[in-house]
Amino acid sequence: MTTHTNTLNTPNESPKPQGVWTDRIAGRYRAIPVRQLVMAWWCYQEGHISFRQLRVYMAAHEMAERRRYTKPGGRTKPSYSTGELKALVGGRGSDSADAALSADIRRLARIGLVSIAGHAIGFAEAIDEIALDDVSGFHDMLEKVPHQRRTVPVPRRVIRAMAAGFTRGMTAVVLATLIRSLFWHKAQGAFRTDGRTKREWIADVFGVSLRSVTEGRARLIDLGWLVPQETSQFLLNRYGAHDQVNTDWSAADAEIGAGEASVAAQVESASLSVVFRGESASPLNRSLPQEGNQFNNRTSVRPPKLGRAGPSGVLIDSTLEMKKAGHRPRPKSPSSPNIRNVVFDDLNDIHRLLELHTQAVGLGLSSSSQAGLLDFVCFAERARSKGKKAGALFFWLVNNNKTEFITQSDEDQASRRLRELMNGPSVKPQQRWGGQGEGAHPELVPEPEFTDDERLASACIRAAQRANLDDPFYFARIGKGWSRDRWDKAVRSLEERELARLRQSHGVNCERVGLE
Repeated sequence: MTTHTNTLNTPNESPKPQGVWTDRIAGRYRAIPVRQLVMAWWCYQEGHISFRQLRVYMAAHEMAERRRYTKPGGRTKPSYSTGELKALVGGRGSDSADAALSADIRRLARIGLVSIAGHAIGFAEAIDEIALDDVSGFHDMLEKVPHQRRTVPVPRRVIRAMAAGFTRGMTAVVLATLIRSLFWHKAQGAFRTDGRTKREWIADVFGVSLRSVTEGRARLIDLGWLVPQETSQFLLNRYGAHDQVNTDWSAADAEIGAGEASVAAQVESASLSVVFRGESASPLNRSLPQEGNQFNNRTSVRPPKLGRAGPSGVLIDSTLEMKKAGHRPRPKSPSSPNIRNVVFDDLNDIHRLLELHTQAVGLGLSSSSQAGLLDFVCFAERARSKGKKAGALFFWLVNNNKTEFITQSDEDQASRRLRELMNGPSVKPQQRWGGQGEGAHPELVPEPEFTDDERLASACIRAAQRANLDDPFYFARIGKGWSRDRWDKAVRSLEERELARLRQSHGVNCERVGLE
């Protein structure tokens, strides 16, 4: 993230205001008026919509923003499908989810908050457009919110994360922090990313408990979205905590590769509805799935469930310093990870997570394939951002193979972590206030030198994972007319190259992590 603090200015530069600044928001953003954010939360707080419907509302913003980057004046109209909503809100393998999602869409349209049609999405811009009798509570809430007439540059990755299912307290903290701490300043040509927010103000305005605010803020700090700034006790008591929004958070690639885009376009143009036969809707993370096949179509054999495995999850151990700092107590990390006693640090450390995957494969809880490893890391991402007992939730997801709870945000983050494990973290050139030509440009990490066949094979594998298709060769055969021999050769070459890079860069025994 390219951030800037108030430093000495040259005579040719204009004085810079106080604060932490950045030139860009990674993954782009959507400009949402403060009134719309407050309106959506007020409808949820008053019980007019459910929390899941609030998540659908955020997913609708992401869907609408995606169409802003398509070529204008095209012949085809933008298309909005429930399949795209399911990928954002979450869910695979439940017969009841389609009906639940349709009911949510109808409810949001009935009160006028957002209408999602086949080729258009419309949002209520004023409270007068909401079909409710008593809206006095909205005006009372809006009076307590500063900057009522501005728009908030909400990062799209944060929108996807809220759609995927932050907790109630985390969502309240995110909205409050965005309103008070993230600004676009036209005169400076940059974003200010820091501000002060009192937890009592969040609890009062958003109608949540102080404990929910404290736990939500602590979890967001653990996830790296909030970066606490040093402040005096006087300012802390009077104005609240000083936090910076990490605009590079969840640095997963927003765009798919050229090879995958080509294959996806050909498949879509051919109207291959059979590709999506396995992508039925999910319970949208609202409750346990009902009857039906919960098996993930990406694996050939469903891993057996492990019996009652004893204690797992969060160990109770807190200190006075952590309580004063407002952090939720965290379990101590054991010397080696244990699948029967998963702690929060196991989910943050990719190497400890790979060791857990090895143990899970040995117990029959996970597949040793690349798809099985991706699902395993997705479960870790889901547990990190959802629920108070991350370790226990993670074990439950793995033990029951709850792939229907995986969202697009989880899969993006998991793919990024595995990609960085093999290729190393990406390095971006630093920029100063003067523009792109004045900053120092460190050497970038070179891109993998894949052949065209390897790139296309990788794209087909990713497309098959998103479509829950057993055999990725289907895309290569339909899109490019490949033979099975050419496909096997390309996949074998791709796996050998990736394993070689993994050994060279990190010295990881790939046989233990299930990549061979």
